[in-house]
Amino acid sequence: MTYTSTTEAIATARPFGWRDKVGYLFGDFGNDFLFILASSYLLIFYTNVLGLNPAHVGTLFLLVRLLDAFTDVGWGQFLDRHIPSVAGRFRPWIIRAAIPLVVVSALLYAPFAADWDYTVKLIWATATYILWGSVFYTMVNISYGSLASVMSEEPAERASLSVFRGVGANLAGIFVALVPPLFIYANVDGVSQVLPPAFFATGVAFSAAALVFYIICYSLVRERVRAVPGRAKASFPALLRSLAGNRALLSLMGGNLVLMLSSLLTGSVGAYLWLNYFNNGALSGVAALANVVPALIAAPFAAALGRRYGKKEMLVVLLFASAAIYLLLFFLGITSPWVFIVLSIVAGFGVGMFNLLVWAIITDVVDHQEVRTGQRDDGTVYAINTWARKLGLALAGGLGGYALAIIGYEAGTDTQAAGTVQGIYTIATLVPGVLYAIVALILLFWFPLDRRTVEANSAELSSRRAVVVG
Repeated sequence: MTYTSTTEAIATARPFGWRDKVGYLFGDFGNDFLFILASSYLLIFYTNVLGLNPAHVGTLFLLVRLLDAFTDVGWGQFLDRHIPSVAGRFRPWIIRAAIPLVVVSALLYAPFAADWDYTVKLIWATATYILWGSVFYTMVNISYGSLASVMSEEPAERASLSVFRGVGANLAGIFVALVPPLFIYANVDGVSQVLPPAFFATGVAFSAAALVFYIICYSLVRERVRAVPGRAKASFPALLRSLAGNRALLSLMGGNLVLMLSSLLTGSVGAYLWLNYFNNGALSGVAALANVVPALIAAPFAAALGRRYGKKEMLVVLLFASAAIYLLLFFLGITSPWVFIVLSIVAGFGVGMFNLLVWAIITDVVDHQEVRTGQRDDGTVYAINTWARKLGLALAGGLGGYALAIIGYEAGTDTQAAGTVQGIYTIATLVPGVLYAIVALILLFWFPLDRRTVEANSAELSSRRAVVVG
């Protein structure tokens, strides 16, 4: 049996409500318990426990992100074309793939591999990292992200899901930033060292917790919009040609890539900013917490503001404001760490609001694609946009090291040249100032889905579904 993109409401599903929002929050809580843990600590595990060459690890990370272009989109295609079960098209795969995902996630931090031959260790790291990130995490994450577009037809309800997802991600980020360092590091004879067994225990504990969160997500959420049997979907090459002409998708991908590049590039030099420029490395933890404060403050109001003023319109204003604050920090050359933190919090509202609403924007893009072509490809659209974010992540990881090299950073020494210290401050302020302004310009002049267009698309699709149901 084949399916069209035409959709209809599932009459037997209970009305959309708080259970769906809370369940969706727990889904990203599970995702980020695994993803942020790996993003924050896997590099140091590979280098300091397994003894892998940092260049080899960096190459592994970059190549796997490129591989994700195929696995993410391939899984999105499968989700859009397979015959769904009675539990839905996307929801069942969250729980089906969660068990192998958490098992492989724990094995990423297995200390017994440290005693193996170097080549064998590198093969083990490569195999487990690919299985974790490009296979099982892709299966769970793409299914979870695509789920939002079929949980409700209402843009406002989808925006609320995006906000709850953002809250889950920020809460997970706080927990992952504060808790693992208490166990995986120890001061031995005045030297800070990693504890390999504690790494593994932490990986197992976080994996077990993530599985619980995925089960909660699966239990609480429901799909309410489904595909209707009918004509076959377009071939994959035809779909790619159609998506290549989708201005909304291309501009969102561009904005996502630039935003991720800016956030992660500045984050990669954040530790050096506090250690070398402000000469107070202990404040890096406070600064990390300050990064999530704007999103947590904005979360209760984000969906309502997006509905009233339009997601595009509001984000353009906030991102230009964020860019202006970072440019102001650059030109003023702030030397007070607390003034810098306060202004960074204010600037963080633009990025925080973007991250809260971006998942709702993706559902708007899916709707736009269906209005344009009559075909609905939730999984594929979500997967392509996710890959753009991952590509930004990979590029930022490489560019952070290159940027430090360009400004003359000397590894293994506690003091840096004055020009190097100023270069660190420039990267931390001028770069986000310019790049956030670029994202705002992309949204303003390239991204076509303003409030009126989103509302018109929603009304058009509701009309089409009414005809099908009738």
